[in-house]
Amino acid sequence: MKTGYDSFFYFTLIIFSLGCYYHYPFLSDDSLISLRYAQRFIEGKGLTWNDGHPVEGYSNLLWVLLISFFGKLGVDLILATRILGILCSVGTLAIILSYFKTKNIKKQYVFLAVFLLVTTPCFTVWAIGGLEQPFYILLLTLALTEVSKIVNDKNSGRMYYLSLWLGLLAIIRPDGFLFTIITAAFLLFVFRKSNRDLIKVFFIVALVPALFLSGQLIFRYHFYGELVPNTALVKVKVTLHHILRGGFYILKSFVGTLLLSVLGLYGLFHLVYQKRNAFGYYLLLNAAAWTAYVVLVGGDIFPAFRHYYPVLILLVFAIIFSLDNLQTGLKTKKLRTGFIILIIINPFVQLLIPANEYAIGERWEFRGLKLGKTLKNTFPETTLIAVTAAGCIPYASELPAIDMLGLNDYYTPRHPPKNFGTGSLAHELGDARYVLGRNPDIIIYFIGADLNFNIGEQMKVNPVFKNNYVKVVAKQSDDEHILYFNKYGKSTGILKKEDIMIIPGYLMSADSNDESVFKNGKLLNHLQKGKKYNLYLQNLGSRKWEISKEASTLFSPDSKISYIGNTINIEIIPKKEIFLETLPLHRKYE
Repeated sequence: MKTGYDSFFYFTLIIFSLGCYYHYPFLSDDSLISLRYAQRFIEGKGLTWNDGHPVEGYSNLLWVLLISFFGKLGVDLILATRILGILCSVGTLAIILSYFKTKNIKKQYVFLAVFLLVTTPCFTVWAIGGLEQPFYILLLTLALTEVSKIVNDKNSGRMYYLSLWLGLLAIIRPDGFLFTIITAAFLLFVFRKSNRDLIKVFFIVALVPALFLSGQLIFRYHFYGELVPNTALVKVKVTLHHILRGGFYILKSFVGTLLLSVLGLYGLFHLVYQKRNAFGYYLLLNAAAWTAYVVLVGGDIFPAFRHYYPVLILLVFAIIFSLDNLQTGLKTKKLRTGFIILIIINPFVQLLIPANEYAIGERWEFRGLKLGKTLKNTFPETTLIAVTAAGCIPYASELPAIDMLGLNDYYTPRHPPKNFGTGSLAHELGDARYVLGRNPDIIIYFIGADLNFNIGEQMKVNPVFKNNYVKVVAKQSDDEHILYFNKYGKSTGILKKEDIMIIPGYLMSADSNDESVFKNGKLLNHLQKGKKYNLYLQNLGSRKWEISKEASTLFSPDSKISYIGNTINIEIIPKKEIFLETLPLHRKYE
């Protein structure tokens, strides 16, 4: 057993910890979508995002189940997803080092490749980012070591382990089965002259993972009534626009991980075109297939090149094996200097890449979590919210929700716009008429912003939205959110009982500088002295209304209620600064 590996492993753990600390507390909003599924699964509601028709708005079944297991034990789900991500990332490092320390490969080649990996932000960002990438990469790394043992070490008995890792890859993400296809085809070619080994490859390497995948397909069809997950319907549309976008994503990823990618690409070239190395061909096939897949689906929207992660692992293996074949030895002063420069430069070069630094600035998910908790503590549990950020707000609020972008909705992805495939990845869908037809109590864009995306443009011209919803600027602590409240919503709108009408104060709006405040489990409208506030209501019948005697003392005599056709205009002018919870109206008898 070679010396230095254990010390280097501990050294990489220190570097890894510093990287995680630097990017902490990054957390992907999509991870919170998975956590909502996990939370509801723990509560006995099945793998669902909402009550009603279930949809598969996640693409990481095995990850959701693992998180659910930890959650059932009482572990906070966000903490659980971070712990699992870190453990899987450390496991990836341990597997690479433990495998190569038993090989006749100089340790400096291994150390170089691993160090380039651990100092690439993709590795640390997604260790704490909450999604399944660390586990996905752990399984891929295990599969790569098994194929190496089968091909390089002539140990066909490792096919049984390989089939397990490929099987788990097939159910951690739908695209994980791609590696089964490539691996099985490659091994069938390698063992084409041995009937016995061909049979083993087919029944073990190909069939076992296919059984894993089939099991998930049966579950999907039985539980969701579909063969394709909702995520594919929302994100995948092969068009020239998406192909160009995907190609540019790969280019940015290559440039953004330049040191590792260039060295790895050279390693692949050396293994395949100069040494005709069988394992090199395997690495190239996987890299080419995965790259083609990413290009076709249009790349990715998340920071730190998440979908380039599998390529990075493949390149790490290419670097190690190619440098060993080159037998450079780093004997000259120039080579040693170059080696040291690579080690020193790589971490700092990464800090200059915008896509990596984006993970440092992306903290809006925590504002969304805070808003979600506030909504939970302020409004009834039946309050229906419509959101574009389908992770943080629904997860924290636990309220019934409509995913306006369709990832967790049955109707929307099955009724795409005509120009689907020409817009922003995963943010193209949306049907305002459908959303408004479900009569949500609160509509929230992003974490409380003005109307945006395709669905927002539709809302701007929709008469139902313009007539029924009031824009409210709601503040809490040092944050503020733009929320659109349904004047007639069952949980947040006006309450009409015989001779009394209760109007939530936040529905009253002025021409400018409106402000409502979350306080003590209520949303109060901060009214300014002498300023006019109005609310227009329609189709309330022929009854006349007046401000209750108790409330009228707060407002100027110029406050009034007027009627134009079927529209009521309620106008109030506060005598002093007040925080209004509700405005009670009484029926006026004439």
